[in-house]
Amino acid sequence: MKRVRGGLRHQLRAILVLAWLNGLLPIMRSPLWTISTLAMPISLLVLLTVLYRGIGLVMGIVGGLVWSMLSSGTALIGDAAYYRLELKFQQMIVATPTNPLAYTVGLALSEVVFTLPGIVLFAVLFTVVTPVDQWEALRIALSLVLLWYSVSALAFYSSTLFTYIRYIWAIASLLTLVLGILPPVYYPAIYLGRMWWLAYLVPTSSSALIIQDAVGVVHYSPLQVNLAYLSEVTWCLLGTVLVMRVARWRSS
Repeated sequence: MKRVRGGLRHQLRAILVLAWLNGLLPIMRSPLWTISTLAMPISLLVLLTVLYRGIGLVMGIVGGLVWSMLSSGTALIGDAAYYRLELKFQQMIVATPTNPLAYTVGLALSEVVFTLPGIVLFAVLFTVVTPVDQWEALRIALSLVLLWYSVSALAFYSSTLFTYIRYIWAIASLLTLVLGILPPVYYPAIYLGRMWWLAYLVPTSSSALIIQDAVGVVHYSPLQVNLAYLSEVTWCLLGTVLVMRVARWRSS
């Protein structure tokens, strides 16, 4: 019997179907989900603007962009665990030629649908308040994509570590707060003093460092910016290895 293998076309089709199934359909049926994703970053934006005026507004927009990409990634923990533990959907995917990476990227794209209004809102504010040239815009977009991919990959791997779904949603929300507030996302990495290098240990702060430099609200050296990109790429590679080689793909 000829063995069926999943080529690139199948993997791309699987990614789009998963994004439609878990992202577009739910948001069309329950659009209020978009409001919940905007509550925290908008609140922080208003607070920083009131406290620090112009620079607070810029830092709030930068943080809002990073927060939106972060929350789309961490939300994958809950959905992936729910599909695996409750619906047994992942078991059905395992029986197809779809590989773990395509499954992860498909779910990750579906999560972006929920946060897309926030991404668009902060992107519009970004262009109005801190207009940048095409090169800087490309740098910002690249850092956000790397952040989304790395957090999504790590989130999927984390979802496979759980055997019960009871505490999954709380852990996802807690991770969003920890990774989005404690690291230098809403404040410059230079505030850490001699410990500023700690920003490279977290993908969110690495992305924020790049964006802060791109808009000129904080000036970092080219070496610091390049190290931030290196940190993000390293997290992406680590996430890919965890998804493809370590994550529990075939277990229930």
